Amino acid sequence: MAQSPIIKTMDEMLAKLAEATGTYREAEKSIAEYTNAVRALAQVCEDEDVKATYLLKLEELTGKPGFMEAIRSVLRGRTNSKALTPLEIKTWIVLSKKMDLSGYSNPMASIHTTLRRLKESGEIFEVTNEKGERAYRLINAEERKTGMPPPPKFYGK
Repeated sequence: MAQSPIIKTMDEMLAKLAEATGTYREAEKSIAEYTNAVRALAQVCEDEDVKATYLLKLEELTGKPGFMEAIRSVLRGRTNSKALTPLEIKTWIVLSKKMDLSGYSNPMASIHTTLRRLKESGEIFEVTNEKGERAYRLINAEERKTGMPPPPKFYGK
């Protein structure tokens, strides 16, 4: 008895799915191995900026929420537009559980590197707070539309 076209098509699709699943599992294994290797090498790197740069690249490649998204989320959550210092950003990341910082020997280096990248890409402003510290806030839609920077000193309330 001849197989129906539907049965034949489903059998072919299942065979292709089995092949793709095998390829996916092999890729997942390679991704895990390379991720662990890069993370381990970064941990022994003495230069904190280099270490932070590679850990950020790793997060970008693996698509895991990392410092960039955690910082954006913290700054987005500041509806009163108060600029935050890097230490305040770290505190909000921890308090709001945006990401686990326990795997980082110096998370502040990664935060500073990420803030520099966000500033260079035009996503955030660097301002001086009332204590004379560098602080950061997202560029709002109006500022983005008009291209107008904030006043030279932006004091959050």
